[in-house]
Amino acid sequence: MGQHLNKAAIGIALASALAFPVHAGTMNEQLKGFYELEVIGDFGGQSAKPFLPSDSDFKEQLQKLKDERRGKRFLVSNLPVSSPSLTVGRVGPQEAAGIRYDMLSRPMFIIGYDSVSINWLKQNRRFLKEKRAIGLVVNVGTVDEMNHLQSVAGEGILLQATNGEQMAKAINLRHYPFFVDKNGVMR
Repeated sequence: MGQHLNKAAIGIALASALAFPVHAGTMNEQLKGFYELEVIGDFGGQSAKPFLPSDSDFKEQLQKLKDERRGKRFLVSNLPVSSPSLTVGRVGPQEAAGIRYDMLSRPMFIIGYDSVSINWLKQNRRFLKEKRAIGLVVNVGTVDEMNHLQSVAGEGILLQATNGEQMAKAINLRHYPFFVDKNGVMR
């Protein structure tokens, strides 16, 4: 497998090198756009297939990755997550005004690890599952807290701990929990 990747990397490096022009003159000529190509290899239309992994190798790698991820419902490498500008509270009419609803590829919701978010999640989990919504957890401290949230959400709801600071600024958001899809924000 490693041999295939090394061959693929060499093939890609060669193809990249062949595509970039080599400067043939002074800086003034470069500014005018004068370039001369230097051919470092011409293989006359030979197939790149020997440099690429076989389909069986790819399928084997993909299956191994799926097996490793089975049973893992969220990534914990970025814990703890704190989004100080986002707090529990009612999302006002002026909040989330910057969302382009037509740009949402999938419904999402934002929660934290607090009693209001947990109760909201309990009350809305069936709806969230039907909508196939992705949950962004913007304030959570530990793996145990994420596990608790995931157990409340149940199967079929993906939760991801993520810092919400940039998003909060971009869409003028100060409070959570809330849900958004192509039809707008559910406050």
